[in-house]
This record gives sequence, structure tokens and C-alpha cells, in this order.
Amino acid sequence: MRLSPRSLFPLILLFFASSTGAIFADEAYQTDYHLALLGLPQAHTTFFHRPSPASKASLLYTLSERLVLGAVNPKDGAVIWRQQLKKKEDNVTGPGILRAAEGGDTLVSAVGDVVSSWDASDGRLVWEWSSQGRVKDVAASTTDELLVLSEEDGGRVSVKKLGVQDGAIIWGFIDKSGDIPYGLVSARERSYYISLQSAMLKGSKIKVTELDASGTAIGQPVFLSSDVDVVSAGPILHTGVNSGSPILVWTEKATKTLNINVLGTKRSLRINAPFSDVETLEKITVHAPRSSAALPHLLIHYQASDIHWAEVYHIDPATQAIVKARDVPRMAGKGAFSASSSGTEVYFTRHTGSQIILFSSVLEATLSQWSLTGKSRGDLLDIANVASEVIPRSGSTYAVRSAETLPSGDWELVRNGELFWKRHEGLSGTVAAAFLDIAEEESLAEELAAESKGGPFRAYVHRIKRHVRDLSHLPAWAEGLPARFLGSFIGEKPPSQTQGLRRDGFGFRKIVLIATENGRLAALDVGEQGKVIWSVQAISLKPGEKWQVLSIVAEDDTALVRLKNGGFLRVGSRSGEVLQNQKGGIISSLRTTVPVVDASGSSIPIPVNDDGSVGDIPAANFRKGTILVTEANDGIVRGWSLTKSTKPTLVWQFLPSAHEKVHSVSARPVHDPVASIGKALGDRNVLYKYLNPNLLLITTIGAGTSTATFYLIDSTSGVELYSTSHPNVDINHPIVSTLSENWIAYSLYSELTAKTQGSTQLDQQKLKGYQIFVSELYESPYPNDRGSLLSTSNYSNIYPSTEDMHGTPGKPHVISQTFLLPGPIASMSITSTLQGITTRALLCVISDLNSVISISRAFLDPRRPVGRDPTTPELEEGLFRYHPSLEFEPKWVINHKRELLSVSNVITSPSLLESTSLVFAFGEIDLFGTRVSPIGAFDILGKGFSKLQLVLTVVALAVGTTIVAPFVRRKQIDGAWKA
Repeated sequence: MRLSPRSLFPLILLFFASSTGAIFADEAYQTDYHLALLGLPQAHTTFFHRPSPASKASLLYTLSERLVLGAVNPKDGAVIWRQQLKKKEDNVTGPGILRAAEGGDTLVSAVGDVVSSWDASDGRLVWEWSSQGRVKDVAASTTDELLVLSEEDGGRVSVKKLGVQDGAIIWGFIDKSGDIPYGLVSARERSYYISLQSAMLKGSKIKVTELDASGTAIGQPVFLSSDVDVVSAGPILHTGVNSGSPILVWTEKATKTLNINVLGTKRSLRINAPFSDVETLEKITVHAPRSSAALPHLLIHYQASDIHWAEVYHIDPATQAIVKARDVPRMAGKGAFSASSSGTEVYFTRHTGSQIILFSSVLEATLSQWSLTGKSRGDLLDIANVASEVIPRSGSTYAVRSAETLPSGDWELVRNGELFWKRHEGLSGTVAAAFLDIAEEESLAEELAAESKGGPFRAYVHRIKRHVRDLSHLPAWAEGLPARFLGSFIGEKPPSQTQGLRRDGFGFRKIVLIATENGRLAALDVGEQGKVIWSVQAISLKPGEKWQVLSIVAEDDTALVRLKNGGFLRVGSRSGEVLQNQKGGIISSLRTTVPVVDASGSSIPIPVNDDGSVGDIPAANFRKGTILVTEANDGIVRGWSLTKSTKPTLVWQFLPSAHEKVHSVSARPVHDPVASIGKALGDRNVLYKYLNPNLLLITTIGAGTSTATFYLIDSTSGVELYSTSHPNVDINHPIVSTLSENWIAYSLYSELTAKTQGSTQLDQQKLKGYQIFVSELYESPYPNDRGSLLSTSNYSNIYPSTEDMHGTPGKPHVISQTFLLPGPIASMSITSTLQGITTRALLCVISDLNSVISISRAFLDPRRPVGRDPTTPELEEGLFRYHPSLEFEPKWVINHKRELLSVSNVITSPSLLESTSLVFAFGEIDLFGTRVSPIGAFDILGKGFSKLQLVLTVVALAVGTTIVAPFVRRKQIDGAWKA
């Protein structure tokens, strides 16, 4: 029976559909891990709140520094829901605003010029309202009143009242005085608009305008008296409403004097900050409960360099008098306070590195105290901010939950002195990552190398000693043998494999080292669901400064973190200890340093200047043909030859065309093995691949001409092997590219012409959309032909072979194809396996879907037949009919149901299994890792395979054979006698 091409076509599609399945259902949440981060919580936008009036339990809400709004379950720290309020294309600055009215079921956020209302239970968007300018403040003290203060175009300032249910504008107040808006305070039937009015000489005066329920100004604005005018909004410490007593707290004279004012009155209480001349006051913080039903009490926290203390003040609602109630005693070290309430009672919680103290705003005695001694909290020297919830129990006992944000970026919840959970929010903002192999404590290769250096007797003695040392591990190995044997049947990890940082037999357990823009380095255990092994602050940064990390280079048991301006760090992979710290910026013209391996295997740092030149290098024995490619500020790409001399030699340089600039430079991955030099065709012929380890893909863009050009360069000689240009490209959209083995791929957004053949005429349609281009390189367009290499006995990339007498360099034959995409690709990467036998897959970050997809090379094969069905040889080769549109299928999504926020880069690493590649995705917020098998896990048994069933089957067959054997033997003997 002979199968026709049409009958084989569904089978081919079925094969590739199954081979591109991202993950099996039983492997979800097992082989992958996801750090769903929010970012560092902010003090003014983090609080406990009941999601609905009927709810008995509170959730923990925060709007982080990265403008991610989320609700966290206080029981286990799991994210219930989250919303990213800032998109990548938005130019938004500022911390954002988050408000929740007591007794309401919605949250109100403001970022930029957008005010949004969210369902507090599930994070659903209720409504959204856009202002004509930046929103400065939002007041939501009741469930039916929402005030928005915005700075509009033309210098106008508006205060608008919106409906809580639908966001409709109820009334508006316009201020055309030119004052600088600061905030809003809502209290009962009145509200207060606070602004800064420019003084006659310098600085500003605090101006308070009172508005009635209809938005009309009441009387004349009140200017709060002060010895000196405030320079900016910085000295204002607190604005808030408390039991009908709206207050304003600000400082003057370099924080030596505080002023407390009850809004609506001109009288203010002036306080001299209680600190001596030997104490350096670092900050003053005001804490008051959020509930309008609570007593009007507040706490002022003073933090010095090595000591902290506080004062409690009461406000009389009838007379508006402000009196000092008590002093909170001084304690050594750093500390933090938080305020909470239950009914009318106000509670303050004091947090230090060793204890938590709960006290009332009206009582001198301490209500409760918990010691944190012995808790595994690391080196806790400071607490950035705290949000607490106090629940009175029967008698005189209390339950206190505190969400502490530490300077390390960890977010911890402590309940009655016990650490319940920890979230590593400091890992957000990851800018670089790299896979590191776990260094073995005892390397057998090193031991054998040591034995080979000495004589036979020394080698024998050394081996005896090594075997004696190995015997010390025998008791532990024997103790864990039953657990390993049982675990192999029931599918559980034995304790010996989960304890300690050791390699596994499949190469799945590695370390991922990440660097954040906040100056932190952290190591994740891939084999333990992304568990954080260590996290250290590698460098101290100024406020607002970001760590400029170029890349992380894996070494034996260390990692090299490359920085801009020539700096670098070398850290230990097991502990995070900084072994070497070379600060950058010592030489003003130095751009970076590039590690290059010489003939002895040592890594030599090569300095690269801003103009693309290479500085003086130490004496080293580089391999012949070592080329260093640099990119300069002037847009010229240069290739430098490194020899034994300390002076590099300029070999070639790439100058982009006029009106063009270099957009990116890409090279083949460091680990990019080639399993076959040719592609076997269905008719048993071979197309020989153009394999060049020195390929370089340079992308240039023309802003004025809206073009994107891609150049394929030989990095050793600078010869242009292939180039293609695309017109009508929107350079504001992502342009990404990658290359591997003998193929390149790139994606962009452009206008293309689609031709449709009608019955009488040829129509052309102009289409705009995202496209992906794939090109394969071959030595010749003909099968079994080596092209220019056919008659060449030797080949050199520096002096390439020629095709003709004119000396034209031999260039590859290129086969290209284009596919339309439903959305933009933010980043491209390629799966990596140990030997390169497994067909590679293209990993793409799809920002619109918050996902990473894996596209098999079979779908991107440029040799897919166009306009016809594949022939029988083509079907045997795995080709199927070309279709211009490439839809993102759900089974390509390797993160399945997980939502990846702001992931922008993907790195891969091979495992010891040829079928499987390790994948790690990172970016501004989330971290995600998994394992990918582009054509299926053909070299490992799946979880559905039961070893116990196999053993029972073999035992049953053995028992059955033993029982039946005598009967068979007797029957054979009886048959022989009868014959």
C-alpha cells in the first residue's frame, strides 16, 4: 500500500502539533517556577483592608514602587490578584496613589493622569477616568465621596468630585492662581485643598482652601504661619483626616521644628524636635490611623543615626486643641512604627530588629511584647516601612500582624513575633542573568589529574587516600539508600537529594545568578522551584541611581558581573561573597571591559574605550585568529585582532550607510553545537549547511527613511556575507533578531504589499503588521554540492576562498520566508541542548500576552512549499504547506496559566538530557523558569510511567512462568511418548 501526500499531511501536522506542546498537564507547577513579584511596597500605599463590608478577614494591599497594584493573602503571602498600572510605553513618573474608603468594596488608584477604581476582592476594573493633567492626590474618606486633585495644562489646578460607583463628575473647582498643588483632605461635609503659594522673596507659603459639599470655596484661603517659608513639598510630613479632625504636619529649620495644624483653623502647635547636638536626626515620620472613626491621636517618630524614639499627641475634637500625651522611650538602633485602630481605639506598634512592642495611644503601659531573638531574619539592621493590623481578643490579649519591608527588598509578615512568610520583592528590576553549573565539592577529574602528575608510587598512595576519604560518605549513603529506593517507586525526592546544593543526574539542577538595577545579586536554585539560595547587596547606590550591568559571565565556581565604565565584580556562586570589585569610571574614556579567554584558558579583561578602540592589554598568549568586536559611540563596529602583542590590530570596520545608525549587534550563542553539517532531504540527498562560528548579525535603522537593514558579517575578516533591507518600517516598535547554527530570524513592524490573483486582474493591498523573517544559509542551492568549498583543501575566514578569478568571497546561498504575526515580539532566544541534535525552538517574549512562547523550527522552515501541497519526499522531510499567517497557538505558551509581568529577556542552558533545555525569563517585575523539550522528552521516562507496576508485572510473569513450567514440561514429555 502506498500512501499519497494528502493522506500523510494530517499525520505530519499531528506530529508537529504534539511536539510543540509547551508542557504536559501533570508537569505544570512541577517543572516550572514563577516568582510573581509586585515590587518594593511603599509606606503610603500599603495597608490592611477588608475587601467588602461582609468580609471578616482583611487582605494586604500595596501599590509598589514599580506601580503594580496587588492584593496579598496575609496567611501565606500568595498574590490573590495584581494589576500593572504602568505600561512600557507610558512616560509616568511619581510614586502613584492608592486609597480605600473604610467600609467600601473598591480601591482607587491614580497613576499619571488616570484614576481607576478596582474591585477589592478580585481586582476587576470597575471604571477608569482620565484627567487633563497629572493627578496629584485622591481623597476617599467615605464610600460615596471621591475627590481628585489634578494639575491641568495651562497652569490650572482642578478639584473634582467623582461618583464612586461610575466615576462620573459631580462637581468641579478650578484654581487659576498659579499655586503648586499638594494634596486633599476630606472631612465630613467639607474638604480642604492644600497648595503652595510662591512667597515674595523665596520659598512658598502653605495655603489651605476650604470647600463645601458643592465644591464652593468657603471664605478666604488660610495661610499657615511659619518662621520660614517652605522651599518645596518635602517638609510636609502628613495630611489626613481622623475622626473629623483633619490635620497637617510640616517641618521647618532643617527639621528642627515641627508644626501641627488642624485644618480649618489658623492656630498651629509648634514643637521643637527633642534631640541633642550630638545626635544626627535622619528623618521624622508621622503615623495616624486610617479610620475616620478612630480617636484623633497621632505618633511622631524620630530616627537618629543610632537611636530612635517617638511622641504621642492627642487632638480634642471639641476645642481642636493639640496636646502631648506621652513620650515613647528611646531605644538603640533603627526602628519603625505603625498605626492601626479597632473601633475608636488607636494602637501603635514598635518594630525593631529584636522585638515588637504593642501599646495604646492612651495608656502608658505596654499592651504586649514579642521577642524576635533566634528568628532566621538575616542581618536585620533597619526596617524601611511597616503596615500593621491589631485585633483585640478576649481579655487583655491581642493578635498583631505586621508586614515589614526591609532594606534588602524582602517583604515579611510577622504575626505575634513569628515569621510567617517572606517575599523577595527586591528581586524585581532584574537587568542581567546567567546559568551557573553547581561546582562539585570534590572533582574526580582534578583528582585524576593530580595523580597523573606524580610517579606510580605517589599516584598509588594518592588513590588510596582518596578511597579512604570516600569511605567517610558510606554511612550517609547507606542511610539514605532505603529512602532513595522507595522514592524511585513513589516518585518522591529522597532527603539526600534535597539537602545541600548538589548536582542531579539529569543536569536539571543549576544556579541562576541575577543582578537587579537596585544593586543586588541573588542566586536561585533551579532544581528547587527557584528557591533563593542567597541575596546580597553588592553595591551601594544613591537615591534614584540604577546599577548599570552589561552581562553576567559564568566561570568555574564564580561569576563575573560586567558593568559599564569598565567596572566588574567577581562573586562566589555558592555564597555570593564578592571576591573582586573593580570600580568603573577610573578612566573617563573607558566604556567597558570584555573577558577574553587566552590559549591557557585564563580569562583576560580587555579594556574597550568609548570610541571603539581597545586599550593596552596585559601580555597574554591568545589563540591565532582571536577577534574582538567593539561598537563605538559613533556607530561604527570594529574588529580587532588579538595576538601576543599588547597592542591589538584593527582588522576591519563596519560603517553604516548614510542616515542609518546601528541598532543592535548579535552573535551566535556561546554554546551552539552543530550535530550535522547538512540537512537530509526526503529523496536521500543532502543540502550542506553554511556553518561559520564567526557570524555576526548587525541591524541598522534609518529614522528618516523608515528602513531597517540586516547585515550578516564574518567577524574575522569583516566580509559582508548577506544583507537585506526593509522599507516602511516603524522603528518605534520592537526590532529584535537572533541567529544560530545556519539560520537567522528577526521581527519588526512594517508595511507590506499583498498580491491577490483575481479572475481578471491582479490586486495589490497595503498591509501593516508585525512580521517575522527566517533565513537559512547553505553552501549551495543544489543538493550534494559544497559550492566554493568543493575544490578547496584548506579554508580560512581571514582569507576566504573565492568563487571566480575576480576574488569575490564565497557567500552562502540564502533561503528566506516571511510570516505575519498577531502581535509584537519583545525578545528572541533559542533553546540550547548538550549536543545540538534536538531541533531548536525559537523562544519569544510576547508582551501583549504577558507570556513566553516556544515556536518549533518546523513552523518557521523557509523551505515550506508555497502555493501547493508538499510532495512525498517533502512530507518525509517534515515540510508542510506554507501559510503567511502564523498564529500564536495556546500550546506554544510555556508559562501556561501563569501571567508574566514585564518579562523582557530569556536565557537558556543545556541539561544533561539531549531532549531538554533549561529556560529562564526575567525583566522589570517577574522571574520565571521552566524546562522545554522542542520535540518531546524522548530520553527520559514520563511521570505516567509506573516503576512499581513494571516490577509487579515482571514478578507476576516470573511467578506465572515458575508455576506453568512443570505443566509445559510434562505436556512436552507426554507428547514425545505418544509420538
